[in-house]
Amino acid sequence: MFKIFTITCFLLYFRECAYSQLNISENELIKMALLNSRNLSASTLKALQQKQLLKGSFNLPNPEVFVESPTGNFYTGSVTQSFEFPSVYGKQHQLQKQRIILAEKEKVLTENEIKFAVRQLYLSLQYEVALQQQLYLQDTVYEKITTAAARQFDAGQINYLQKIYTETSYGEIHNQYLQAQLRYNSLLKQLQYISGYKENLTINPLAIFEEQLANETIDSTSFITNLSLQIVNQNTLIAQKNISLQKAKSLPGFAFGYFNQGERNTPFQNRFRFGITVPLWFAQYRGNINAAKTAFEISKQNEGGLQQQYAVQLLQAQNELSVYRQSLNYYQKIGINKAAEIISTARRFFENGENDYIDYLRNINDAYAIQLKYPEAIKNYNQSILNIQYIKGTL
Repeated sequence: MFKIFTITCFLLYFRECAYSQLNISENELIKMALLNSRNLSASTLKALQQKQLLKGSFNLPNPEVFVESPTGNFYTGSVTQSFEFPSVYGKQHQLQKQRIILAEKEKVLTENEIKFAVRQLYLSLQYEVALQQQLYLQDTVYEKITTAAARQFDAGQINYLQKIYTETSYGEIHNQYLQAQLRYNSLLKQLQYISGYKENLTINPLAIFEEQLANETIDSTSFITNLSLQIVNQNTLIAQKNISLQKAKSLPGFAFGYFNQGERNTPFQNRFRFGITVPLWFAQYRGNINAAKTAFEISKQNEGGLQQQYAVQLLQAQNELSVYRQSLNYYQKIGINKAAEIISTARRFFENGENDYIDYLRNINDAYAIQLKYPEAIKNYNQSILNIQYIKGTL
């Protein structure tokens, strides 16, 4: 029984440890971040609010109820209901539907911004992990070299310059290693905060994105899926609908009601009244119409300006992608192999006594610097792809 109890406890403990160390994928973190986002909750409520306002698009004025004495002999009740030209309500309904679409697009834009932020943080964490691994290897090598140099200096086999140079080189690398750890911890906290996931995260190794993007020609179709431009387009459509609404509001309105203006025994069918509102103050309607037209033109100009802005950003991102793709190809085909060859050759020369500590460290410093640039090239390449996807709205 004791053995069974011990095994059971061990399995439960192992299960808990395994659960706490589950590998959380990037997509899972994105889902958590979407659920945890206050901005997305606000966007969802805004979309709900616009849907709730749809019923208010048929906003009739409250009826007027009076008790009056038209003849001075008795009091009688009256009720009057006024309303605008019927097309006003239809156009208000159409306008509110477009505002609902706008709110939904803004919600999707908020989702994309969260996805972009999480993917950037995740990529930065992957880079810091790769950097730490490389710096740890270099830190270990330099620590051994420094220890060996200190022993040889104490034995009188090398001079003080070689000793101090090894210590300085090790101190520099160790400082970089500690900085990488601090950056990793900071990025990890940011990712935990944005996702709401408080357990330890296991980050997938840094890898090159498989998607290949060509430097396509930029035209009006390049940003069809860009949500920011879709929102500006939707604002333009809303402004256009508002012009029609303001024109409809300049049309006559109507009123009808019940009121006995005669004697108490006046026939019932003669107690109704009908009327029409005459838009005499047309200047105010003309001002509203002109303002709506100006709002439409402003939105059109904003649309064109934003498209120009994204075109420049896309050109820059495409150029960066080409540069980083070239850099990545170099390190994959030449740089990494040459760096490894330099390190092995420098070590062999040093062990054969052909180089001292200073020459040895200078050679491997350059080689390790090349190796450190490789994960940086991967990160830059992946980041440029993320930038293009964000600009084009294809995240």
